[in-house]
Amino acid sequence: MSDILRIPGNVPTRSWGSAYKDFVWALGMSDDFSLGFEEQARRAFDALDRGLAAAGTDRTRLINVQVYLYDIGRKGEFDRWWADWIGDEPQHWPMRSCVQVTFAGNNKIELLAVAARPDPDGDPDSDPDGGGG
Repeated sequence: MSDILRIPGNVPTRSWGSAYKDFVWALGMSDDFSLGFEEQARRAFDALDRGLAAAGTDRTRLINVQVYLYDIGRKGEFDRWWADWIGDEPQHWPMRSCVQVTFAGNNKIELLAVAARPDPDGDPDSDPDGGGG
């Protein structure tokens, strides 16, 4: 018995995301590392949207996103795509960090997000699992 929701991934031993009570952790990355940076970024955003939806939330409820790039020199390009994806509403803007990492293979980007799940009854003070915290 588990009260943790696991969102299956396509790699053995790993999930694309998890949810516990009001919180969701989700990963966005491309499913095709042969693609260029822009297309991998687009697919990472799409994957993150799917993971959030599978856990019952969406990008408007993001709390934090950690962006991992293969080349920090391309952060300006990414920032433009990010702005298009996240939208113009400041209430939907999460805290965000962006760092350069060395990936295995030809992966160019990963997004690691934390989001809030809405209460199914619309009561922001209630515990959706009834566990008192």
